[in-house]
Amino acid sequence: MKISKYLAVFKIAWEQGLVYRLNFTLWRVRSVLQLLLAYFIWWTVFQSQNQIFGYTGKSIITYILVAALIRAVVLSSRVMDVSNQINNGSVVNFLIKPLGFIKYYLAQDVADKLLNISFVIVEISLILLLLRPDIILQTNQVTLGLFLLASVLGVILYFAIAFIIGISTFWVEASWGPMFLMTIFLEGFAGGLFPIDILPRVIYNGLMLTPFPYLMYFPAKIYIGTMNESEIMVGFLVLVGWTVGMFIVANLILRAGLKHYSAVGN
Repeated sequence: MKISKYLAVFKIAWEQGLVYRLNFTLWRVRSVLQLLLAYFIWWTVFQSQNQIFGYTGKSIITYILVAALIRAVVLSSRVMDVSNQINNGSVVNFLIKPLGFIKYYLAQDVADKLLNISFVIVEISLILLLLRPDIILQTNQVTLGLFLLASVLGVILYFAIAFIIGISTFWVEASWGPMFLMTIFLEGFAGGLFPIDILPRVIYNGLMLTPFPYLMYFPAKIYIGTMNESEIMVGFLVLVGWTVGMFIVANLILRAGLKHYSAVGN
């Protein structure tokens, strides 16, 4: 019975994604244009040289395509809807109905991510078919397993971060500002447009202590096979630490927020 509640939430979120076609289409068009921009910038760079920043044309194009796939899964999220529900008072439904606050949004997120990944696979397949880039096809089963694990943990980590920003609406009028700033930061420093290890070492080392590179850069680097075992091990330790820590913080803030919240008006 408990599972069926969240399956129903999943189904509704999936249908909503198909109903609001314009919003979804614009999101996908934006993502494709961003991918093509990054692709052609790097393709142009490697027309005049064989290697730069330790990357070959083959490895950097593979990285860009894999990062685009990860981005479609990680950054597609419905969790910011929590901000609207707090503002309009519908958050009280979670106080009077047997629905887990975090589980509800997780179910919505899964639907949204599956919808996005189904489209991005088609988009990347068309790019591969039309442009025929020389890419790395990873066949090592261990590497693929670590890549999938890192991607899943990245999805969970982003959910926790976005959820924390969303429930900050318990205390502030709107949380779109911090979310917008985080999105801008992610575009440049989470590894979606370029691998962050091309940055100066001091900046790179500092970024690797934050949660952001583990959303896209870390899984993509694992896939192309250029990280050694110690780097992967340390990366997973930091990733797991941030994920667990963010969920602990999210639960604490949620409890405090629900105690602080008072529904007024309609």
